[in-house]
Amino acid sequence: MPASALHAASAGPVVSENVLADIAPALPGQELTTSADVPTSSIARDGYSVRDTAALKAAGFRVADTFTNNPTGTIQWPFPVGVPISDYFGARESPGGIGSTDHKGVDFAPGQGTPIQSIADGVVSSVQPYDNSGLGVHVIIDHIVNGQKVSSVYGHMLTGSIQVEEGQVVKVAQTIGLVGNTGASTGPHLHLEIRLDGVTAVDPWAWLQSNAN
Repeated sequence: MPASALHAASAGPVVSENVLADIAPALPGQELTTSADVPTSSIARDGYSVRDTAALKAAGFRVADTFTNNPTGTIQWPFPVGVPISDYFGARESPGGIGSTDHKGVDFAPGQGTPIQSIADGVVSSVQPYDNSGLGVHVIIDHIVNGQKVSSVYGHMLTGSIQVEEGQVVKVAQTIGLVGNTGASTGPHLHLEIRLDGVTAVDPWAWLQSNAN
């Protein structure tokens, strides 16, 4: 996939349907599957073993029995092991009086500075390196999953931690930045959103439970 395939600078984080319609048929390699035939090739990691939970704890990584990540999956959770969840998708009371009452994501709380990984192969469509919005410092990545455009949004990241740029092709489990506390946030966490067709927010917890493999 060319680095600019899903990126349209003038369109912001939403890529036009025409662009996707033009490129999707030519990109069979970007279609992700949840079947039992998924290859089990090794995925490289940045600086730590995904199986060494004790080492992650020693490094300050908060671990919890919330989900199990498959390090060989084509779709993965945003962290290599289960971490605490501080809030879920849907209606809620406004935290600290600054957060939305219609929560569009799931909040993962492994501790400030924890590396965040891309949930799948894709193209970075938006990078906001400054703390000047509700999502604060954040990244949006566009993926093609079973022929459909899916965007993953990584909010409240640590200022200066972003490791990708707009138009860049990224791989599943690639580190994109670090957990922070920017934007409308009451404590360090990753606010993860899943947007179907780049627009419609769905429950990331349910989506990952169904699609992570």
